[in-house]
Amino acid sequence: MMRVLLVNPWAYDFTAFDLWSKPLGLLYLGAHLRQKGVQVVLLDCLSREDPDACAPQNAGPRRLREAGCGGYFQEILPKPAFFSSIPRHFRRFGIPRDRVLLRLKELEPPDVVFVTCGFTYWYPGAMVMGELLRRVFPEAFLVLGGIYSTLCPEHARNLGFDALVSVADPLAVAKALEELLGVRLGIHDYHDFFSLPPAFDLYPRLSYGVVLTSLGCPFSCSYCASRALFPSFFQRPPEEVAEEVQYLHERFGIRHIAFYDDALLVRAEEHFLPLAEALLRKNLPVVFHLPNGLHARYLTHEVARFLKRARFQTIRVSLETVSPEGQKKGSAKVTNPLFERAIAALKEAGFAPQDVEVYLLFGWPATEEEDVLASLAYVRNLGLSPRLALYAPTPGTEDYRVFFSEETEPLWHNKIAFLYRRGWHRLYERLRQERKW
Repeated sequence: MMRVLLVNPWAYDFTAFDLWSKPLGLLYLGAHLRQKGVQVVLLDCLSREDPDACAPQNAGPRRLREAGCGGYFQEILPKPAFFSSIPRHFRRFGIPRDRVLLRLKELEPPDVVFVTCGFTYWYPGAMVMGELLRRVFPEAFLVLGGIYSTLCPEHARNLGFDALVSVADPLAVAKALEELLGVRLGIHDYHDFFSLPPAFDLYPRLSYGVVLTSLGCPFSCSYCASRALFPSFFQRPPEEVAEEVQYLHERFGIRHIAFYDDALLVRAEEHFLPLAEALLRKNLPVVFHLPNGLHARYLTHEVARFLKRARFQTIRVSLETVSPEGQKKGSAKVTNPLFERAIAALKEAGFAPQDVEVYLLFGWPATEEEDVLASLAYVRNLGLSPRLALYAPTPGTEDYRVFFSEETEPLWHNKIAFLYRRGWHRLYERLRQERKW
């Protein structure tokens, strides 16, 4: 029997927080490999429920802790030379390195190890993990995949892995892995891919669950790499998603579930509304969270009512900027009148203003500081809670081609590093001190 180890490495960053964060692609891969008779083991260095995890120095806000989220244990590291001018500590987040090493030494040697890496600038964690794996399992075949290897394949080839999966779309990933392993996964379309629930049982304990009801996004925002990662837009049958939610609750006792979709409300009449109705019929004691921003243009009165009735608690709406010019540069997916109509629908449905958070892009090259200040004032005047989303340069986007095409070091994609590079850190710190968001 082939033995496979799945690894989600640490986060190497200035800041990190477990906001319903799970390596969903890795878990789907584990489910399909097991179905084909492969022995699968998971090592998630960012699992706060792992027996080897240590208590975080900062557990996070109470409302997020109650929803299953929380801070990571962190270790201060020497800063890479690229960050020498940034007056912040650079850290490793997750299970302590020495405990990870002991865990690896206790495992039966795997034949293949799959290492994922999410953010492009988190690659140091994957690099260090690769070095540990090579030392402990010299005979294992090491494969690197994930968003980093997809968006930065040339850079990823230098990390010393035996193979690289430089695609993110599930069908392309399945094809690449079949060629590497010689195992027929039987994933011919997206329905095949979603035919199995993710292998959440590989975790000893779960404080929340995550669900993906669609792949990709029909929009082409200048700052988002969704189209580069998932070229087509696919939505799962609503009843199938509701069954998965029921499975997560009944199998693991989960009471908090986050939706990972980039475009949950697109074609709401065929997708979200039937899903909400199915969830209401099941009447599960589960609260839902939407950490990704909702599209204001699809937030109708009917949608808002179903969000409230189906116990969607964390509601975030994407505005990005109040500047009409900035909105057009991004994708023209939202205007101020569309946004205000969406907020009116949420209020009418029973959501209190403090329950609604509004995403604003901070540091985006298409805007200036006065645009951010105007956007903050606009959101505050509506009685809502602004949430600054720090801009990060992302390969595969239109913005990256326009502003950063000469960059080759993924560490500069780090949102904190870019904040200092653009000179917006002073405004950011001032706004934090004044509690403007």
